[in-house]
Amino acid sequence: MEKRRKTRPADLLGPLEAQIMSTVWRNPGVSGAEATELINDKRDVPLSPRTVLTVLSRLEAKGYLAHVVEGRTYLYTAVVREEDFVAWHAERAIRALRQRYGDDTTISGLVGVAAADPAVLERLDDLLDRHRASET
Repeated sequence: MEKRRKTRPADLLGPLEAQIMSTVWRNPGVSGAEATELINDKRDVPLSPRTVLTVLSRLEAKGYLAHVVEGRTYLYTAVVREEDFVAWHAERAIRALRQRYGDDTTISGLVGVAAADPAVLERLDDLLDRHRASET
């Protein structure tokens, strides 16, 4: 059986989004100008500040970033730590499926996918047992 590699935040983002998110994760409270400078230090072809600001705004609109205003400068911070991003992203996707299609369809789909692999089904069962035990 082929071993699957762990999903990384970059797998869920476009290449430029991943580069910008990585910059924000490593430099919380970064301004658009600072992010542009940090990113361009690692690139052969520099990005314009406008491009970086556009992507920062889009990442914020997607709910991945938040900003505070200091003077006239927006300072960006990720809403979730890099190491938690994949699980957070999955939870958001599941919430969206539940909201759009309801619990029965969402759960049926999840169990159907898990049932295709006995090891995944066992993992799901273990997680449910652990969750039930933590509620009591």
